[in-house]
Parts: sequence; C-alpha cells; structure tokens
Amino acid sequence: MKLKNFDLNEILTSPWALWLISIISAVTMWVYVTGIDESSYITRKFSCPLEYRGLDAQSILRGRLSEVDIEIRGPEMSVTQLDYNSIRAFVDARNLLPGKKYTININVEYPSNITLLSCFPSQATLDIVRQVTRLMTVETELPQNIPEGMYIEGVAIVPKEVGVKGAEDDVAKVGRLRVTPTIEELQAGRELLMAVKISQSEPFEGSVAVEPAQVRFHGSLVRGLPRKRIPVNVRLAGKLDADYEVHSILTDPSEIQIEGKAEDIAKIEAADTEVIDISALTDDSVIVSPLRQPEIEGVSIVNASSVKVSIQLSEARAEKMIMNVPVEIRGADTSLNWVCSPATVSLAIEGRPSLVSEFDPETAGLKAYADMSNIFMQSVTLPVRTEMLSSDKFRVVRIEPQNVIVNSLETR
Repeated sequence: MKLKNFDLNEILTSPWALWLISIISAVTMWVYVTGIDESSYITRKFSCPLEYRGLDAQSILRGRLSEVDIEIRGPEMSVTQLDYNSIRAFVDARNLLPGKKYTININVEYPSNITLLSCFPSQATLDIVRQVTRLMTVETELPQNIPEGMYIEGVAIVPKEVGVKGAEDDVAKVGRLRVTPTIEELQAGRELLMAVKISQSEPFEGSVAVEPAQVRFHGSLVRGLPRKRIPVNVRLAGKLDADYEVHSILTDPSEIQIEGKAEDIAKIEAADTEVIDISALTDDSVIVSPLRQPEIEGVSIVNASSVKVSIQLSEARAEKMIMNVPVEIRGADTSLNWVCSPATVSLAIEGRPSLVSEFDPETAGLKAYADMSNIFMQSVTLPVRTEMLSSDKFRVVRIEPQNVIVNSLETR
C-alpha cells in the first residue's frame, strides 16, 4: 500500500481546519472574559479643580468655572489606592484674546489603569477680560461723632498709594479708597493696621483686589481747635524792566498752619503775603514779607507771622523778523555769472527786548549767504547761512526759506 505525501499548507487552508481554529479562539476568549471578576471593579464620583492653562498673564476670567464632576471606574485596588491629584481637568486657553467669549472643551488627564466614564460639564465658557492695576491714594474718613473742642492731629498713612487690581471696567468704577478709624482708636493714639475700603460707583461684575489690602494708620485725637496746613501765596505788584521776567518764586516755609472751626478752615485754600513790589528788581532777591491774617473771623495763623520770599529772575527774550535780506553767493567760480533763487530771505533774530526793538541789520552786520566752496556743479540747492557782528547780543533763530537754488547763467 502506497502513502500520499503529507501537505501541511493544504491542511491548514482547508475549510475544516479554519473552522477548528475559529472554535478554539472563541473558547479561549470566553475563558479569558469569564475569568475576569467584574465584582472587583468599582466606580467613584468626585469633584476635580478645573485648571486654565496658557491664559495670558494680563487677562482674567469673569464668572470662571472652578471645578467639574468626574466619574471613573477601575479595579478596586487601583481605585482605592488612587492619588486623586493625578487626575487633572483643564482647559487650553492659549492664544485666546480679551474682550471675547469662548466655549472650550474640558480635557481630563488620568492614569492608564482606570477608565474615565464622564466629565460634567464637558465644556466651559470663558469670558476673558483685560486685567489692569491702578495706583490710588488712600484717604482718611473721619468719624462724625468727634467730641466738641477736639480735632485730629498727625494723620499719616503708609503706604499712601496702593494698587487696585481687577478687570479694566471694574477698576474704572472705583471712586476712592479709604480707612475709617473709630473715635476709640483715635483716642488711643497708636499706630493701627487698617483694611483699605473701596467706594465704588456701581457693583463690580468680577473681583477687585487692593494690594496691599492693609495700610498703617496713625492719628491722634487732641483737644483744641482743628488745624489745617495750607500753602503760602505770594502777591506781586509792579512791572519788571522789559529785559527781565520772574523765573521762580519760593517761600520759606512753603506751608503754614491755621486753626479755627472745621467748617471755617475748610473754606481757606492758601495764606496770602502782603503785596511785594517787584518793579525795581534787576537781580535775584530774598524779601521777608508779613502774612495777611485770614479774613474769616475765628481763623488764625498758628506758627508764623512772616515768610522769606526768594524771587529768581531770568533774562527776557524777544524775536524780530527781518525781511528781504539779500543772499550773497560765496566761494563760487568768478569766471561764471551766478544767480540765487530766491534772491532774498527773511531772518528771525532773538535777543533782549530792549535791544531787539532797536535792532538795525546794517549796524549789526547781519548777512545771509550760500557757500559754493568746493562745489563744481552749475546748479545746486544750498542751505542759507548767516553771520552777524553782534552775535554776543543777538542770534538768528529762524531762516525762511532755509534753502536756495544757485544757478550759473550759462546753464539757463
């Protein structure tokens, strides 16, 4: 009896072999699946903080969503030992511009050994606004029930200016910043750490922060009439020589104190000196001038009866326009005939008023010219230059026009 040759490829590709392989694979998969204990899997729900990644430092979110609800599933051991900080919910806010609203998908990062079932909500609305910081002065709001015959002395706030930080439109609503010490705190006379309060024109849409939120306040409640510091106002009369003008006026002291009823001293903004006649001044001067007493009855100057007034003078300057000054051509080839266009210019000269009013161009040696030295073209545009014998007293401050055209007659 003769045996046929054994062909493995023919056996494996036969319908019976393929059927057998399918049966074996199905049985194997069933054994694997049924071998997993579904009872060992658990589900957990928890709240997760929502991060906003890539948001511009100068932008803030209005009405931001702070957290989302996460549901996960996984093996009991993996879920119970899970570090929940490894699950991160975030929104990608890169390249988003202030002044617009966006609806963005919420992304979740989680370990590979668990399954994310849901994230609620799945999207976040981003209302992005520009953030600004505005420096504002902190004011003192005194209590209304200050006892009769007492006033506040030595008020000091450190720092005097603080920053108000928030959305641009909210910061614009801030009217003033204030601290509000009580009578008891003022009577104690100690330095206080006080919260800065905001007065606003209308409600804020977002949050507004004051940085720093507290300032150091010092003020004492003392017996006597209220006092107020006011600047000194120097009253001048007379007319200086035409060649001089007042450059600056300084007083020593620059401020004085007045006292009186609160409603009376509130009406006074400055303390006047007696009238100082400056008509004879030709140099810097220091004058002792008496102070005028306030005109409101019951208000008096506390700490001074006169002040030193330092008056600094400077030379006055005046201008005069000299018209139709001929423009000379200098340094040109004398074998050619030259013409200048325009032929005349206007010059503005400056000097002391008394000298400018009597200025004579010929006496002063005022000339205008165009310099052709080392220029070999027969038509050229040149700047107008000037010279003057009395350059120590006058100077040319303006030339009209500034340039002229010089042509050789042979080229016309």
